[in-house]
Amino acid sequence: MRYLGLMLLVGCGLSACQSHKTVEKQQLQTGQVVSTLDQIDYEKEDSLVSSKLDQYKVGKFSVGSWVNQAPGQYFKLVKPQNPQAAVVYFYRPDSKWNRQEIIATNFFLNGKRIPSLISNHYYWVELAEGDYKLSMSRPLTVVHFQKPKSTFFSVKAGQQYFVKYEEEQFRGGPNGDASLLRVGPLMQMPTRQGLKEIGMTQLKTPGLNFVGELDSQGELVKGSEKIDSGKYHASDDVHTTVPFKLWNPLTW
Repeated sequence: MRYLGLMLLVGCGLSACQSHKTVEKQQLQTGQVVSTLDQIDYEKEDSLVSSKLDQYKVGKFSVGSWVNQAPGQYFKLVKPQNPQAAVVYFYRPDSKWNRQEIIATNFFLNGKRIPSLISNHYYWVELAEGDYKLSMSRPLTVVHFQKPKSTFFSVKAGQQYFVKYEEEQFRGGPNGDASLLRVGPLMQMPTRQGLKEIGMTQLKTPGLNFVGELDSQGELVKGSEKIDSGKYHASDDVHTTVPFKLWNPLTW
C-alpha cells in the first residue's frame, strides 16, 4: 500500500505527458505551411560577435551587368506553388549606371544568400507567412568587409510584394509612403507602382521557394527550392497581333 500512492502519481504523470504530446500533434496539422529558412535568433542579432561575423567573412560574389549581359524572359506575374505562400518580387530597373557595375551587391535572407540584382533584372521568392531578415553588402570579390545594411519585415499569406533596388535617385521612391520597407537603396514599392516599373525587367535568375509543409508526423516536407521556368528563347517574347502578309502589287 505504501507504494500505491507513488504508482498513482507516476501513472498520472505519464498520462499527462501523453496528453501533452497528443495536443502537440493536433497543433501540427497536416499541410501546415512553414518556412524552410533558418529562424531569426533575435538574441544573437544583438550580439557584437554575430554582427562582426556578418561583416567580415569570405564568401561568394556575383558579377554585375558590365560582365553579365545574359538576356531573360520579360516579367510575368507568377502563381505560387502553395496558395498560402506570399510572393516577394525583387527587381532592379535598367540604366547606364547599372549596366556599368562590375561586382553586384550580395543579398541574404535569414542568413541565406539569394541572387544579386543586376541591371534590368527581376526574380521572385515564395515565403511562408512570418518575419524575416533581409541584409545586403557589396564584397570585394570573395572578401566581405562592408558593414551590411539590414532590415526586418513581415509577409502575409497569399499577398504579393514588390521590392526595388535603386542606387540612383532620379526615379524616386514609393510615393512618400513611410509605412513601406526602406533601407539604403532597397525600397518596397506600392503594388501599382511596382507593376509599372518591373514590367520591362527580365528574369535572369530562377525564382526561389522557401515554403514547406508539415506531414501527419510533424516532419517538414520541402519542395524544390529553385523554380525552373524553362529555357529562355528570345523568340518567345516576339508576338505579332496582325498576321504578316506579303504585299500584292496586283491590289493596286
